[in-house]
Amino acid sequence: MVVVASLSVAAEQQRRGELSAVELVEQCLQRWQAVEEKLQAWTFVDADGARLQAQLRAQEGERGEWRGPLHGIVVGIKDIIDVFDWPTGCGSARWANSYARQDAPIIRRLRQAGAVLLGKTVTTPYAYLDPAATRNPWHQDRTPGGSSSGSAVAVAAGMVPLALGTQTGGSIIRPAAYCGICGFKPTYGRLPKGGILPLAPSLDHVGLLAATVSDLQTAFIALRPRPAWCRISALTVPELRLLAIPEFLDDARFTADVHQHYHAWRQRTLALGRQWSEVSLPVPLSELRRYHGTILAVEAAAFHGPRWQRYPDDYPPQISRLIREGLRMPALEYHQAKRHLRSVRRCIDDWFARAGGILALPATFSPPPPPDTTGDPACQSPWSYLGLPVVSFPIAWNADGLPLAVQLVGPRNSDELLLTLAIQLTKAVPWEQRPLPI
Repeated sequence: MVVVASLSVAAEQQRRGELSAVELVEQCLQRWQAVEEKLQAWTFVDADGARLQAQLRAQEGERGEWRGPLHGIVVGIKDIIDVFDWPTGCGSARWANSYARQDAPIIRRLRQAGAVLLGKTVTTPYAYLDPAATRNPWHQDRTPGGSSSGSAVAVAAGMVPLALGTQTGGSIIRPAAYCGICGFKPTYGRLPKGGILPLAPSLDHVGLLAATVSDLQTAFIALRPRPAWCRISALTVPELRLLAIPEFLDDARFTADVHQHYHAWRQRTLALGRQWSEVSLPVPLSELRRYHGTILAVEAAAFHGPRWQRYPDDYPPQISRLIREGLRMPALEYHQAKRHLRSVRRCIDDWFARAGGILALPATFSPPPPPDTTGDPACQSPWSYLGLPVVSFPIAWNADGLPLAVQLVGPRNSDELLLTLAIQLTKAVPWEQRPLPI
């Protein structure tokens, strides 16, 4: 069984001449052919185009013209992101053959970094909560999460070492957690979102999914414009405390196994000398979630409303309900939500500067549920609302063999610091890796 190597391993093998970009593409295509029928992770695969890109990258490598750590690395692209001359279907039947006229800015950065684009990964319809056909590679009777369903599965099943996703509520972190891989949602605006189907522009983020946090760090550094200043960047990683929020952890939606394994992981970090503090956010979580919902509904309705009214059959129940809610929302409520958003983002920056640490919390309320849902995004939506960077990584398996994960949440523009801390924690408290059952 061929399972594609992680980004870091594949990059190192190419630099040493042990693996060419052409060979990596063929491995990805072989794995795709072996498991795609069962997992349904892709909407479009450009095998010939990927082979041609790989040949060019291999020739550059032979001349010593390395573009960086993503040179020759094969990437899956969530199907709401424009790639020139590829369809951008957005999980829609009517848009399935809508071809992009130019690359999205994030795609241009990938090409400049030397990445090889393989194809488009499945998104839930219009990147909202209605499930797609994609299945979890650990248990095919469970959801992979959404909306970046195909991106998470393509990485988890060993079809590509890296994939692009997007998140407005929890659409990167939740699929990564459910599929036993690592996910990263950068600070709002750190990666460009032009050329991407909007859901709620005030909340939309572009992010990454990969097998390890080190892979996420490598990809982010290759794609970011430049390091950004952070209010706690003067602290070194060993000085950072881990912060828990009792209000968050007391939520009745958490299952017993999530609590059990999260607290076991916390105890292991304490035993290694990591300092923890229990803290309260400066605003209630219920307030953050409520205003997140208001902005999400109104901005989704503003973009999709006219098309939804013209083609209601192209919008499944969940996003139809969201659009109706947004169309009914009084203008004053949206105005208040936007004012709250500006105020609370400044407030949380000050709070983090005083707290001197990083939030460390369960990534999801439960293991992956059945495939008639993509899971509850309320575990991740506060951080999307606040625009804060988040990285998730698996920590344990429950009794049913399903992965469980934690999420680290840092202050605005602490992306590099957050990823470095996550790498240290995954090395200090490693999780048991298991072979895929497929």
